[in-house]
Amino acid sequence: MPSKSELIHYRLQAMLREHNWSDLEYLGVRPDSIGIDQHWYRIGEAEVSVDSIEELDNVEPVDPD
Repeated sequence: MPSKSELIHYRLQAMLREHNWSDLEYLGVRPDSIGIDQHWYRIGEAEVSVDSIEELDNVEPVDPD
């Protein structure tokens, strides 16, 4: 059974395949602060390991009208 981190990684990969996100980029696998290999993403200007992401929410664009 996949871990929560793996499920979030799979969901992010699906999002990247389906959409062109300027503020989301997959950076690959590298060690985290305690030396465990994790998938890393750039979200906005921050580099985040997938195990640090607690949840994903869809945010609908707000119409300025």
